[in-house]
Amino acid sequence: MESMQEKEIAIIGGGVAGLTAGIYAQKNGYHATIYEMQPYVGGFCTGWYRNGRYLDGCIHWLTGTKEGTQLNRMWKEVGAISSDGKDIYYLDSFGSFEYQGDTVTLSSDLDKAEKDWIALSPIDKKQIKKFFKMVKDFHKIEEPLHFALNMMPLKDIIKFGLECFKVGSSYLGSMKISCDEYAKKFKHPALRYAISHAQIGDGNLFCMVFTYALFANGNAGIPKGGSKAMAERMKQTFLDLGGSLKLNTKVNKVIIEKDVAKGIELANGEKIYSDYVLSAMDAKYAYYHLLDEKYLDKSFKKKIDNYKEYPCPSCCLIQLEIEDMVDVNIPLTFEVEPFVVGASTISHLTLRSYAYDKDTYVKDNKTICALLIDQYGEDFEVWNSLHQNNKEKYYQTKKELGSAIVSRIIKRFPSLENKIKILDFATPYTMHRYTNATRGAYMTFLFTKKHKMNVEKGYVKGLKNFFVAGQWVQAPGGLPLALASGKFAIQRICKKDRKFYNFTPLKVVKTN
Repeated sequence: MESMQEKEIAIIGGGVAGLTAGIYAQKNGYHATIYEMQPYVGGFCTGWYRNGRYLDGCIHWLTGTKEGTQLNRMWKEVGAISSDGKDIYYLDSFGSFEYQGDTVTLSSDLDKAEKDWIALSPIDKKQIKKFFKMVKDFHKIEEPLHFALNMMPLKDIIKFGLECFKVGSSYLGSMKISCDEYAKKFKHPALRYAISHAQIGDGNLFCMVFTYALFANGNAGIPKGGSKAMAERMKQTFLDLGGSLKLNTKVNKVIIEKDVAKGIELANGEKIYSDYVLSAMDAKYAYYHLLDEKYLDKSFKKKIDNYKEYPCPSCCLIQLEIEDMVDVNIPLTFEVEPFVVGASTISHLTLRSYAYDKDTYVKDNKTICALLIDQYGEDFEVWNSLHQNNKEKYYQTKKELGSAIVSRIIKRFPSLENKIKILDFATPYTMHRYTNATRGAYMTFLFTKKHKMNVEKGYVKGLKNFFVAGQWVQAPGGLPLALASGKFAIQRICKKDRKFYNFTPLKVVKTN
């Protein structure tokens, strides 16, 4: 049998998708080298230190923490979480929402949540029951991620189709309506507020209900140590398997000869040849810079250039150190006096405490908390313009907004006066600068009622031996889909080499 160890895969980007691709490449007889421009791995799945405190930049929950699920198996295979699954924290709720003196909690205990909602608004009882039936229906759905869709056995496609059919009314009823529109079905203003604020932007109801179902089903926990520790565990898995990692190494171009990817050219001019090139980075940067727009997909160009019609979420991430943290159901969303962030008027804040992981986030009675303020393309343009044209004003704006945010938190929690310290204030421009992400987007195109879920093929038309991984491959993106896309990319390479890719255990079998 011909040894496949001789075949080299050059992977551009050391985020979750790139690390996953590298791990599965090594497990399937290839040699992978990951080229990462930063001095660390993880991409968006990272954290950093300020004043000696660790600040997490990514995971608010991780889908796939429930034992026995396909995602859980994959996270363990790449070393992201421990084999015994013990180092996982679970929150009591998806969040609480305060509005006009009432509080609505999306408790992980669905029966309790349903009773609490009905007690708050008996007149909405019928609609409340319909809502929780949807959530419970989605307990039964697990997206098949053992094979890429175009490689999945027909029997598995049929099986998944039947699972969706069983909950068809809930599936179809949530797919074509936004959270804002659905919220209007409720009479109580606090219920309308909670439902309309539980999902970012113009996202549809399906995404919100499905995510809530994951929480309630015990399939959305948080790994101990947060994002950076998880990425480092994946890095170590990759290195232990014999993979090569080049940090502080930026890729400038893909070497192409007669429409075949032959390798990569680094920023220092060095040319490195390989059998395959795998892009696990921002899709626009890959199309526009690595490939010089020669193979630009028209559909993708239409979406990425029209950020108002095809929104991709970014954020301002404000990290706080709070002394004597109040005993409050966190994460908590509450109304505030409106203020402008980027190009958006913000009228609520969501305060998230990391006190569940005391070893990582609590020190000297001071707890790390965070605020994530939704931002989009228009907002990025404001932040980008500030930074490019007047850096002093850029930093001054962040300072002023930080003070405005702290004052609004204190108005809600007077006992926190003089007990809040801002440790960091990241903007969409910050996200872009560190990751090359288009407009600082941490997820791909939102799945809305107007536009169907975006799914890319995982390769570039007209270019051989070049494959694509990362959250841009499938909406709405995020860590689980980045994980799956890295695996799918290696499956496609195995298929090209006529090798059978076995899901588990991972063995390589040569086919005729």
